[in-house]
Amino acid sequence: MGRLRVLWMSNKVLSLEEPTTTGTWLDAMAQALTRSGEVELGNIAQGKVARCTRQDCGTLRQWVIPSRPIGRDGLPPKSVIAEISKAVDEFAPDLVHIWGTESYWGLLTARGMIRVPALLETQGLKGAIARVFAGGLTWEEQLRCIGLKEIIKRSTVFRQRKQFARWGRFEQEIIRGHRWITTQSDWIRAWVKSINSDCQLFHNDLALNSAFHSDFWRLPVTDQKIIFCSAAYPVPYKGLHVAIRAIAVLKKRLPNVKLHIAGAHQRQGLRQEGYVAWLNRQVKELGVQDEVVWLGALTASQIVEQMRLASAMVLPTFIENCSTTMQEAMMFGIPLVVSYVGGLPSLARDQESALFFPAGDEVMCAYQLERLLTDRVLAEHIGKRAREIARVRNDPERIVRNQIEIYRQVIANH
Repeated sequence: MGRLRVLWMSNKVLSLEEPTTTGTWLDAMAQALTRSGEVELGNIAQGKVARCTRQDCGTLRQWVIPSRPIGRDGLPPKSVIAEISKAVDEFAPDLVHIWGTESYWGLLTARGMIRVPALLETQGLKGAIARVFAGGLTWEEQLRCIGLKEIIKRSTVFRQRKQFARWGRFEQEIIRGHRWITTQSDWIRAWVKSINSDCQLFHNDLALNSAFHSDFWRLPVTDQKIIFCSAAYPVPYKGLHVAIRAIAVLKKRLPNVKLHIAGAHQRQGLRQEGYVAWLNRQVKELGVQDEVVWLGALTASQIVEQMRLASAMVLPTFIENCSTTMQEAMMFGIPLVVSYVGGLPSLARDQESALFFPAGDEVMCAYQLERLLTDRVLAEHIGKRAREIARVRNDPERIVRNQIEIYRQVIANH
């Protein structure tokens, strides 16, 4: 079998520029596959365009499809589907690679609207996320997250959770409708097998941005103890309120502690999310205004610089499949405190390559962070072991070879 022609359907417009948004592993994987010379790659993604637009990324052919509201059938308007079909016909792929069940791409292949061999890549599961969407917030706290923006857009925590739950039915249809599915953790594998026990499962890991391979963490020589935290979205299940509460607990014993939070969370006026506005009030109520620093959206290189300044990193999420953030941190070697949820225990082992805590437990989170901040030997051991694991797991050459082999198996078995 010669050079493969593979068309991705993803939620990210690929770019050669360093991104500040989620999905950075897609850029890294696309570049690595293209460099291999064995794959001719294309990509279809949704974006802020009025009509289907070609936005090629180097030699990679790319179509950006208008982002439109979906109907009760889970699909966008017929005009958008027609543009997608036209792009597929123009590229004429040997295989379509569907990235995730969070969007309607998988419905197109599951319902036979695109008749090309299809590989489904699992990412998050909205149906499962719906169960913990509120991140342990009480009803009163959820109500306090409602601002003018939420009222105008009718986008409260309650409504968002219901939307995730409703999409869970389409996710199940997508998973049932695919014969070949790639997973990254035991958690996602268990969910997929419970929905479609007849599918053929593959495993592959994430290709990380090269910035995280270029250097490694060293314990900063400073009296100030910085804890780094990064969250892609300002939603309760990412657990930023747990990290802030943990800092309030930790401050009592370590007054020189700081929490640096990365992500495009702080916005002006009506653009501000009600959850983040509530977080800002929480910061004041807990008396940690001087301890919490909002960094804004960062590139991979800027994240590396922040990790370099930090003494530890915290990932307080309530659910996750195979967190890119955690894998990037492990590759860089910064010691981690992580909630024990979803697929995260598949990435690291407690007390060896990370310190875990029960999701939502800010007291245990603070305790684990304190261990890293006060025990140099433990911190360096955790960071070193994490890096050793990540250098094998996230080796780009191994991941690319594995991905190409998966493509070849699917095409040969079709």
